[in-house]
Amino acid sequence: MTKTSGGPETAALDRLIEREDVLQICYWYQGEGFGDRFSPQAVLPFLQSDPVRVAEVMASLVASGELREDGAAYAFTESGKRLAGRMFFETFTEFQQASHGECTAGCCDGEEVCDDPRHGHGHAAGGAAAP
Repeated sequence: MTKTSGGPETAALDRLIEREDVLQICYWYQGEGFGDRFSPQAVLPFLQSDPVRVAEVMASLVASGELREDGAAYAFTESGKRLAGRMFFETFTEFQQASHGECTAGCCDGEEVCDDPRHGHGHAAGGAAAP
């Protein structure tokens, strides 16, 4: 988890950053197919922190309603997953921009034609224009 430099006045900001880091890691973890339950030990390799602090952050996320206890692990609440997804998108959107000719909506795979009007791009996979 990233820490700001400074004195006691930055403690609240540090706690906010820790909470956001844990939520985004959990969102990524789930999105990568590693599971929908998170333990401090599971997300620890992706954070610069110790297991006790990660457990404290996860407990605070339970108290505020973003996570719920699920046995010995944690899982997203509905609102927690929405929040984590929004934060993840805002943080990493610039890294997920498609290169020239790729579908920015992520719906084109193989040689399929993407004709979903919600995406508004009307092109075939690989960048060719749809007929």
